Amino acid sequence: MSSLPFRQVHLDFHTSPAIPGVGADFDPTEFIRTLQLGHVNSVTVFAKCHHGYSYYPTKIGTVHPSLERDLLGEMVAACHQAGIRVCAYTTVTWDELAWETHPEWRHIKPDGGIGGVSNSPLKPGWKNNDMNTGYGDYVIAQIEEIIDMYDVDEIFIDIARYIGAPPGDSQTLRQMLREGLNPEDPNQLNLYALELERRFMKRCTSAIPAKSATMGIFYNSRLRMEYDPALGNRPEMDNFTHLEIESLPGGHWGYDHFPLYVRYYETFDTELLAMTGRFHTTWGDFGGLRNRAALEFECFQGLAHGAKISIGDQLHPRGRLDEAVYRRIGEVYAQVEAREAWAEGSVALPDIGVMTASGKPGVRGGEIPPQDTGSLHILEQLKHQFVYLDSGSDFTPYSLVIIPEGVVVTPEMAERLRSYVQAGGKLIIGSASELLADLTGVEDGGPAPFTPDYLMLSDEIAQGIEPMAHSCELPGIRLLPQAGVEVLAYAGDPYFNRTWEHFCSHQYTPLEGQSDDPVIVQKGGVITIARPLFSEYAQSAKRVHKQVIGNCINRLLPQPRVGVNNLPSTAIVTVRQQGADLIVHLLHYVHQRRGKILDVIEDVLPLYNVQLSIRAEQIPSLVELVPEHESLTFTQDGGYVRFTVPVVNGYQIVRLAGAAG
Repeated sequence: MSSLPFRQVHLDFHTSPAIPGVGADFDPTEFIRTLQLGHVNSVTVFAKCHHGYSYYPTKIGTVHPSLERDLLGEMVAACHQAGIRVCAYTTVTWDELAWETHPEWRHIKPDGGIGGVSNSPLKPGWKNNDMNTGYGDYVIAQIEEIIDMYDVDEIFIDIARYIGAPPGDSQTLRQMLREGLNPEDPNQLNLYALELERRFMKRCTSAIPAKSATMGIFYNSRLRMEYDPALGNRPEMDNFTHLEIESLPGGHWGYDHFPLYVRYYETFDTELLAMTGRFHTTWGDFGGLRNRAALEFECFQGLAHGAKISIGDQLHPRGRLDEAVYRRIGEVYAQVEAREAWAEGSVALPDIGVMTASGKPGVRGGEIPPQDTGSLHILEQLKHQFVYLDSGSDFTPYSLVIIPEGVVVTPEMAERLRSYVQAGGKLIIGSASELLADLTGVEDGGPAPFTPDYLMLSDEIAQGIEPMAHSCELPGIRLLPQAGVEVLAYAGDPYFNRTWEHFCSHQYTPLEGQSDDPVIVQKGGVITIARPLFSEYAQSAKRVHKQVIGNCINRLLPQPRVGVNNLPSTAIVTVRQQGADLIVHLLHYVHQRRGKILDVIEDVLPLYNVQLSIRAEQIPSLVELVPEHESLTFTQDGGYVRFTVPVVNGYQIVRLAGAAG
């Protein structure tokens, strides 16, 4: 049995020192009753908040000025008496009190400015402290004190990184010089910030087992998909007992962040927790309440990837939970409770591994790149089972590897890809790397002469596509094919590129005719695409680009895990293995841009008579809806189990007993 329960609440409590009566209305009996109303079996409660105040009788930090009780201690005792797991929260980089009272602890940016969300003492918001100063010792001492005083099950250490720019104070710059680094190189500054974060985590993690060998540990704000695994989380995993994917779609994360990140972190051998929020927007939205359909989708999507669930809330300063909030949480968590048995211990069954385009060798990535967004949308909409990889990932578990446009192929990666293909693996690549010319059968001929230009598809990859010249609006490359490669599409040239000297109509120039330049070619089990179709789909979502990629995949992966079906593109399917069973998760919740900057899910849109075919290793002894335990009739043909689900009312799980072998 895993250590993490399925139904957690992360109870924020960042409380201004200007607010009186903190914790005055806290009642342990009411607190537990309200958590139980929400079907909650694990809660994160606050030891210290971003304002810098502690909620217990600390001798190291500063107790909130209007708190007159041991709020943390009372919460821990009440929860443990009720059988509810307790995690204690503390924070690293953001501590307003420390920032105000210890100028020597402040994070100074390389330009001399203030590090953090707020760049001025006159601007409300969080300002960074620097863990590479005495502040790091202060934080670690607080964590040791919390563990000494309270029998908590986990420590949640928030904002364990520099927010924004790296530190650029004279102490850090001179420290870099002593270590043989160049502080005037922006990339070296960024990498040194990462090194300082890791040194702090190592010190902190070393202190925790000395106090409690069984303590759960999680450092928040650190999860980053990185092309270069040395710059991501893999080298840091000794500091974590599990991973929590903080991803509130009403905040800056949006609805793409969680499915992208969970499909990367599924490749780590660790427990995952999916964190959303009860807020309409994000943290601090005291008067906002998530639509029930939205909260259902966000929690059920976590289950569909085998993750435990956490819903963020914020406790009122006087210490009372909002009963209406916990009725909403309970509406959803009651359903999670009924279904969690079919997520517990399950593992993903990906056919496809997609290389992330975030960053490059020795350089950290930033915002989610369009290649990652486009591949997520395309593959999810086509119902493929896939995960994301970094450049150090093992390719052998996947039938197909996709390397989108713009992803660097190093000599070491090229050798591993060559071995992978020679062993029967299939590859789709969005560049003409000279290191892989023997596999791809093409060389890079430089930039394509026209942007935009047109796709002239052969019948081989035109299935389901309207017979016309389809535009590609982003710059591509020319392919110089070797003898014997199969050309699947040619470039269609416009009359000219659009410039001030000559342009035509409102946008781009019409087609003059098909050129001799190939755009998509195949050599054996390798397909090269010379236009940035993943980025294009992220930008403009042209259905034809998804169809072209889908048809290329079909040539290399003729028997995907999810076969013929009648699902709309808005439905999501994941297939997981649980023991000898295959577990199929079906989701259908549609988000819309109803606010200027906010995507919203308000309604559940049922699907009826959903026909599915799932590739199975064995003929199942039973196909049933769970948790309803309603049997479905099924047939087996060509390695696929075929059945019809009468209705998917937002979320449905189907169990294929014994189908995994």
